[in-house]
Amino acid sequence: MTCNDLDAKIGERIRTQRKRIGLSQKELASRLDIVFQQLQKHENGTSRVPASRLYEIARALNTPISQFFEIDERESRRRISPLSDVSAIVGAQKGRLAKQVLELVTAFMKIKDEDARADIVSLVAKLSKSKATR
Repeated sequence: MTCNDLDAKIGERIRTQRKRIGLSQKELASRLDIVFQQLQKHENGTSRVPASRLYEIARALNTPISQFFEIDERESRRRISPLSDVSAIVGAQKGRLAKQVLELVTAFMKIKDEDARADIVSLVAKLSKSKATR
């Protein structure tokens, strides 16, 4: 793997993790105090990510910095649980919203009835698309 290949792979992994937790390029760039075009270049692999910025990106995405480097993918899949995705999403939120997300997920996981869980997911999806505000 050449440096350019590695830069592209790191950028791809940044983009994947950013999307996984639901951040736009503009939101992540703001957290990093850079313009979103620079983040776009990092994600495309056209601009190398300095080590200090990669550290900041890992913190902003609530993920270990090792996530961005070449590792055995089978080993990675075994170590990453669905809860790590939830933790990343909760970690990306602030204050009261983070607490509410965590409470919602914790309560949801305790529901044994599969149909009830499906109904809840459907309801939340409908409410999220609703234009009404309360």
